[in-house]
Amino acid sequence: MELKTKILKLLREGYGEFDSHLEVQYQETVSNNLTKSQQSNNRNNVREWVTYNQVILEFKNNLRDFSKVKELQYRITDQEDPTEVCIEVIKESKQRSPELNRLYFKLMNF
Repeated sequence: MELKTKILKLLREGYGEFDSHLEVQYQETVSNNLTKSQQSNNRNNVREWVTYNQVILEFKNNLRDFSKVKELQYRITDQEDPTEVCIEVIKESKQRSPELNRLYFKLMNF
Protein backbone atom coordinates (compact mmCIF):
# COMPACT_ATOMS: atom_id res chain seq x y z
CA MET A 1 0.00 0.00 0.00
CA GLU A 2 1.31 3.45 -0.89
CA LEU A 3 2.47 5.61 2.05
CA LYS A 4 -0.04 8.41 1.48
CA THR A 5 -2.88 5.87 1.27
CA LYS A 6 -1.79 4.39 4.62
CA ILE A 7 -1.69 7.84 6.21
CA LEU A 8 -5.16 8.70 4.90
CA LYS A 9 -6.50 5.40 6.23
CA LEU A 10 -5.08 6.11 9.68
CA LEU A 11 -6.47 9.65 9.67
CA ARG A 12 -9.94 8.32 8.85
CA GLU A 13 -9.68 5.82 11.71
CA GLY A 14 -9.02 8.69 14.13
CA TYR A 15 -11.44 11.22 12.69
CA GLY A 16 -14.07 9.28 10.84
CA GLU A 17 -14.97 10.47 7.37
CA PHE A 18 -13.83 13.91 6.26
CA ASP A 19 -17.05 15.56 5.17
CA SER A 20 -16.53 19.33 5.02
CA HIS A 21 -14.21 21.22 2.70
CA LEU A 22 -12.12 22.26 5.72
CA GLU A 23 -11.73 18.66 6.90
CA VAL A 24 -10.63 17.57 3.42
CA GLN A 25 -8.10 20.42 3.27
CA TYR A 26 -6.76 19.46 6.69
CA GLN A 27 -6.51 15.81 5.68
CA GLU A 28 -4.52 16.79 2.60
CA THR A 29 -2.23 19.13 4.55
CA VAL A 30 -1.41 16.49 7.16
CA SER A 31 -1.00 13.61 4.72
CA ASN A 32 1.19 15.68 2.37
CA ASN A 33 3.45 16.85 5.19
CA LEU A 34 3.75 13.38 6.71
CA THR A 35 4.46 11.82 3.32
CA LYS A 36 7.16 14.37 2.47
CA SER A 37 8.71 14.05 5.91
CA GLN A 38 8.75 10.27 5.78
CA GLN A 39 10.18 10.18 2.27
CA SER A 40 12.98 12.58 3.22
CA ASN A 41 13.52 10.61 6.45
CA ASN A 42 12.87 13.74 8.55
CA ARG A 43 11.83 12.08 11.80
CA ASN A 44 11.50 15.38 13.68
CA ASN A 45 8.99 16.69 11.16
CA VAL A 46 7.03 13.44 11.32
CA ARG A 47 6.94 13.71 15.13
CA GLU A 48 5.76 17.32 14.90
CA TRP A 49 2.90 16.56 12.49
CA VAL A 50 1.80 13.58 14.55
CA THR A 51 1.73 15.86 17.61
CA TYR A 52 -0.38 18.52 15.87
CA ASN A 53 -2.81 15.81 14.92
CA GLN A 54 -2.85 14.51 18.52
CA VAL A 55 -3.78 17.99 19.77
CA ILE A 56 -6.74 18.10 17.42
CA LEU A 57 -7.84 14.59 18.37
CA GLU A 58 -7.63 15.49 22.08
CA PHE A 59 -9.91 18.49 21.54
CA LYS A 60 -12.25 16.40 19.41
CA ASN A 61 -12.50 13.09 21.24
CA ASN A 62 -11.81 13.85 24.89
CA LEU A 63 -12.62 17.52 25.45
CA ARG A 64 -15.34 17.60 22.79
CA ASP A 65 -14.47 21.19 21.92
CA PHE A 66 -15.36 21.25 18.25
CA SER A 67 -14.80 25.00 17.89
CA LYS A 68 -11.14 24.46 18.84
CA VAL A 69 -10.93 21.57 16.36
CA LYS A 70 -12.20 23.80 13.55
CA GLU A 71 -9.95 26.68 14.59
CA LEU A 72 -6.89 24.43 14.56
CA GLN A 73 -7.81 22.88 11.22
CA TYR A 74 -8.50 26.26 9.65
CA ARG A 75 -5.33 27.92 10.89
CA ILE A 76 -3.08 24.98 10.04
CA THR A 77 -4.47 24.75 6.51
CA ASP A 78 -4.09 28.53 6.21
CA GLN A 79 -0.30 28.09 6.30
CA GLU A 80 0.19 29.42 9.84
CA ASP A 81 3.00 27.86 11.86
CA PRO A 82 1.35 24.73 13.31
CA THR A 83 3.49 24.72 16.45
CA GLU A 84 2.60 28.30 17.31
CA VAL A 85 -1.05 27.73 16.44
CA CYS A 86 -1.33 24.67 18.69
CA ILE A 87 0.42 26.39 21.59
CA GLU A 88 -1.80 29.47 21.28
CA VAL A 89 -5.03 27.48 21.06
CA ILE A 90 -4.08 25.32 24.05
CA LYS A 91 -3.17 28.42 26.09
CA GLU A 92 -6.56 29.99 25.31
CA SER A 93 -8.51 26.84 26.09
CA LYS A 94 -10.63 26.86 29.23
CA GLN A 95 -10.53 23.05 29.33
CA ARG A 96 -7.22 21.25 29.80
CA SER A 97 -6.80 17.52 30.17
CA PRO A 98 -3.60 15.88 31.41
CA GLU A 99 -2.96 14.73 27.83
CA LEU A 100 -3.41 18.25 26.46
CA ASN A 101 -0.96 19.54 29.07
CA ARG A 102 1.53 16.86 28.04
CA LEU A 103 1.16 17.83 24.39
CA TYR A 104 1.56 21.52 25.27
CA PHE A 105 4.93 20.89 26.94
CA LYS A 106 5.98 18.66 24.06
CA LEU A 107 5.17 21.48 21.61
CA MET A 108 7.13 23.97 23.72
CA ASN A 109 10.22 21.82 23.14
CA PHE A 110 9.98 21.81 19.34
